[in-house]
Amino acid sequence: MLRAFALIACAMAVSGCRGDGTVGDRLPRDQRIAVLFPEAIRGPLDPRLNTRAWTGKVVQLMYEGVVSIHNEAMEPRPALAARIDQPAPTVYEITLRDDARFHDGSPVTARDLEATYRSVVDPQLKSPFRGLYARVRSMEILGEKRLRITLDAPHAPFVSDLSLGIVPADRIGPDGQLTAPIGAGPYAFEARDGEREVVLKRSAHAWRGQPRTPYLVLRTVRDENTRLLALMGGDADLVQNAVTPRLVDAVRDRPDLTVQSVPGVGYNYLAFNLRDPILADLRVRRAIAHAIDRGRLITHKFRGVASPSTGLLAPNHWAHADDVPRYAHDPDRARALLDAAGHPDPPGPAPRFTLSFKTSTDKFRRNLVRLMADDLQAVGIRVDVQGFELGTLLSDAKSGNFQLYTLQWPDPGEPHFYNWLFHSDRIPTPDAPNRGGNRGAYHDPRVDGLIERGRVTTDRAARAAVYRDLQRILQADLPYVSLWHEDVVVVHRAGLEGYRPLPNASLFELWRAGWRAGAGR
Repeated sequence: MLRAFALIACAMAVSGCRGDGTVGDRLPRDQRIAVLFPEAIRGPLDPRLNTRAWTGKVVQLMYEGVVSIHNEAMEPRPALAARIDQPAPTVYEITLRDDARFHDGSPVTARDLEATYRSVVDPQLKSPFRGLYARVRSMEILGEKRLRITLDAPHAPFVSDLSLGIVPADRIGPDGQLTAPIGAGPYAFEARDGEREVVLKRSAHAWRGQPRTPYLVLRTVRDENTRLLALMGGDADLVQNAVTPRLVDAVRDRPDLTVQSVPGVGYNYLAFNLRDPILADLRVRRAIAHAIDRGRLITHKFRGVASPSTGLLAPNHWAHADDVPRYAHDPDRARALLDAAGHPDPPGPAPRFTLSFKTSTDKFRRNLVRLMADDLQAVGIRVDVQGFELGTLLSDAKSGNFQLYTLQWPDPGEPHFYNWLFHSDRIPTPDAPNRGGNRGAYHDPRVDGLIERGRVTTDRAARAAVYRDLQRILQADLPYVSLWHEDVVVVHRAGLEGYRPLPNASLFELWRAGWRAGAGR
């Protein structure tokens, strides 16, 4: 395999496949880090509007919030804030750093914070984060660097909500849109080539210190083999979670490449549409959970760079519950549950019933779903695997046009995310498709109550107890089958040093990365 890769890479170099004339191509190699994305960089580079995972990685490098969650524990820690005081359960007093500055050199002030949060809740902007600040009763500027925020009731996740990137008040137009993509992050906007490429340059005013490398080139390359060949040929420098485990194994011993990995928090799940008369039966959902051989998939497809999941929160999360129901691979148990649910296995080739299973068009993901379909076929469930572009898949999920689908929530750090996923108020409707992520229409008053309790409980130990109760109920009810948490896997050029992958797969640590002296770039 490696010989084939080498031959193809040589052929690409001889044919001059590069040279497409983008801004990133014209930068000296020792002055930039080229990072390849598997998806297009769509939408505005605005922290108040972006919900896309890969575009978000660009946004996170450009903007800073009052706090940052870009750390190993994914905890909200002061960033633009020098400190956050809480003199009362509903009052937060933010004191900004003296050295916090935007890319244009202007200081970050309390007025910028207030303007950012007011713009988010303004219906004109249509920010998907409007709900995060719906409980803000008032904001009072106490000085150039001090802002007091008062909530209408205690809301424990609010400190995490302050991780939203701050934008300059003077750059917010009459319609709420940014007149220029300026933030206070380590890198500033330089150029954009549609959905294909974004070039960032280091900010001279970054409070953390100047990034080590002058430029970042963030580029879309959809084909996995092309991404890897670009790395091997030196046309790219780093890919993260964008090469399948099989190909990662194939390049581990190459001296010109380095492979890094850390346990990830990204949560992969199989979602049920509980409006469906077959899937509304808990026995059927439990049968499906028992039928899927997750261990086989983790061993043979992920080659060990994933771990079984028992719920949204990864094992290292402070609110993770270990004593929850588990669904070991047990085809006989699955068959018995299906029989009990009134779906006997008919004689001959006919199935008990047929389900549609929607996934993305990504080849690796489709192969995973096909193997899960084989497991279900083995207990008498015929599965129609359907692959869709991500936008179509999400649209179908929001509209309830599915029986089964599988996706990933990339960085569920704040446990109040359970509200978005499983609270009955978060079931999307035709009039409000972005109302929430409870796409399977799950409804349990116990879950709603625990979510509300976790929201207003400020003591961390008490909050953890609430969320552990919640995890036990959800694992018993199975609105999702929890599949696995994938490791964050990075492949980069051997001369690149200083980059540290984070559990939430953020690229924020690129600000520390640079080329080793004499690396031969």
